[in-house]
Amino acid sequence: MQKLIYSTILFSLFFTPSIALARLIDLQIEGGGVWQHRNDLQIPSNSQGTRFALDQYDSGPSPFYRLEGFYRFSKNHGLRALYAPFEVDLQNTPQNSVKFNGRTFNANQPIDFTYQFNSYRLTYFYAFWGHGDEQLNLGFTGKIRDADTRLTQNGQTTNYDNVGFVPLLYFEYQKLLGKNWFFHFNLDGLAGGPGRAFDFAFKLRRKIGNIGMLGIGTRVLDGGADNEKVFSFALFQYAVLEFVFFAF
Repeated sequence: MQKLIYSTILFSLFFTPSIALARLIDLQIEGGGVWQHRNDLQIPSNSQGTRFALDQYDSGPSPFYRLEGFYRFSKNHGLRALYAPFEVDLQNTPQNSVKFNGRTFNANQPIDFTYQFNSYRLTYFYAFWGHGDEQLNLGFTGKIRDADTRLTQNGQTTNYDNVGFVPLLYFEYQKLLGKNWFFHFNLDGLAGGPGRAFDFAFKLRRKIGNIGMLGIGTRVLDGGADNEKVFSFALFQYAVLEFVFFAF
């Protein structure tokens, strides 16, 4: 239900004004594989919880996709909406018992792990220069983090979900390299207090007439938090294939 609410809010904020006042709309889809270089969890983050590393059970690659849209409602002002789901299922047989979220799971018996980290984002950005092939955009992103970790063993299961709002800074840069070729970089990120969140990508794009662009590149997602309730830090790397569609 929460996912449906967040998706409806983003759809209303982004697509409704686009239909009425459309000037320039870009739609993007990313897909490919993602590797876990780090995924450490401990819930709770004290002696009542066991710290374990999901990346040691299976580092990947796992498939992923992301949907992104841009709506420029004036020459220098625009909105961006992003839906980035991610879920991975793993299994491991620990040599020691695992304490997680108030439950104890036995040693030497398989445990099924389900890790989910979905991201819903809405960004306002301002174009400091350029509005087409070459551009530099700066803005602010409101992110809804929808995380959930579930452990199951012999019919015993427990999960810890964490839904919250995260403010981020936004940066996007695109530069023409030659006829129809572009370098593209974008970033959502902020650090402070007990945690951090960074999501950035480097891409090489090729324009395909007036239809859109094809791109390849890499994306890095790094972040986490350390507080009284949870210790959670992850580092994911993505191999990206994207298509950008010039909708209007």
